[in-house]
Amino acid sequence: MKYKNTMNNKMMNKSNNNEQLANTIRNIAENSCISMLRLLPEKDLIKIYDFLNNNKEENNDFNIKNGSPKDTGKVITAYKNYLESQNKANTTINDYSNEAKKFIEYLEKGKKLVDRIVVTDIDHYLSKRNKCNISNNTYIKIINCIRSFLKFLFLREYIKKDFTSLIKIPRRVETLKEILSDYDIKKIENYLNDRKEKYKNENLRDSLIFYLGVNCGLRRQEFINLNWEDIELDDCSIKIFKSKGGKSRKVYFSNKLKDLLLKYRKVTGNYTSAVIRGSHGKRISICSLQNIITKAYRESRIYRANLTLHSLRHTFADRLRGNGIDIETTRKLMGHSSIETTAIYFHSNQEDLKKAVL
Repeated sequence: MKYKNTMNNKMMNKSNNNEQLANTIRNIAENSCISMLRLLPEKDLIKIYDFLNNNKEENNDFNIKNGSPKDTGKVITAYKNYLESQNKANTTINDYSNEAKKFIEYLEKGKKLVDRIVVTDIDHYLSKRNKCNISNNTYIKIINCIRSFLKFLFLREYIKKDFTSLIKIPRRVETLKEILSDYDIKKIENYLNDRKEKYKNENLRDSLIFYLGVNCGLRRQEFINLNWEDIELDDCSIKIFKSKGGKSRKVYFSNKLKDLLLKYRKVTGNYTSAVIRGSHGKRISICSLQNIITKAYRESRIYRANLTLHSLRHTFADRLRGNGIDIETTRKLMGHSSIETTAIYFHSNQEDLKKAVL
């Protein structure tokens, strides 16, 4: 036992001596370097500093090392936090972060680190995405997503160059905005009144979705986020919080829609949280919402190309215009940031052209 303790003490002393020797050598080397650096002219010192600064390895939680999935996830999380700090809507955050993840995965397949990308990498990725049978406007959205992500990478010093100015955005193609005529609306109303329900209160719920679209102009995510607490039945109004672009607004509804809301609330027994729910009682999903409206179009026999859930909102805007509501009031009710977006609805539509010659 005594021999063992003696050996341990010797090993500890040897370790301490080695550490002291290493410290002595380190101090000598540092002093020698400092002495040598003092002899160099200022321009050479600047060059050395730039070289070391450009080649140092970043040592932070969000650095992408060898393109590992773990570090990629941290970057996407950081990007989401960045978008939230910019007060972006939830749908924007999800769309932009998903596209950023696809971009990083594309780089990883080519064994390319984010901090080593060049503009041709971006061009190849966008070219690949554009070949996926997508519309021009969808492609423009993808470009905006990538530009935003690259701007974030530059601002947070993941990359040393801002590539956004090198990525041009194509001209947006204005597609024909399909709206519902009075005849179409009547057909859907009759269908929803007469349809045999698959489950209790299905027709009442789908009628509510339809009228919230054509009478209030709700967006897709606004349907999903709508809570009973957001509805003022006495005032016949709905407060829409943090919608597209992080903006909020207030819209109004008719007494007919008020009666429908009261009836729906009474039969479902839901007075709080989500207004529109799926067949299992949970907040409705985007996919279910779109399927409900598409099915209504098809089974009421009014379906045509470009007729979507968003067409309900287009119809709302067109009816405001037809009723003589001015463009600024329409802009506020629609929740548009720019009056130029609202102005699209004030151009001549197909019905105007038809009336002009008949």
